[in-house]
Amino acid sequence: MTDGPETPAVQADKRAVWVRGAWMVVLMVLFSVAQALLWLTAILQFGWLLFTGKPNPNITVFGTRLGNWLAMTARFQAMESEDKPFPWSAWE
Repeated sequence: MTDGPETPAVQADKRAVWVRGAWMVVLMVLFSVAQALLWLTAILQFGWLLFTGKPNPNITVFGTRLGNWLAMTARFQAMESEDKPFPWSAWE
């Protein structure tokens, strides 16, 4: 172990860790917003079902995509994946 200055590669690795940490904080906030949106989606879908007797296909598709986004975000947060969710990747 040396007490000399760090090499550029070590500095770049440390910077990459801090950048990922910053993205993780941003995604934690967005994850919380998405959870609230999921609650709203479920309530709207239930209301639609209650009044029409069948689920709204648009709400169903949105709920599925929101669930996929939440799962992709969880994988990024757990460091299972390096892929950031929408808007950095496709909205699926």
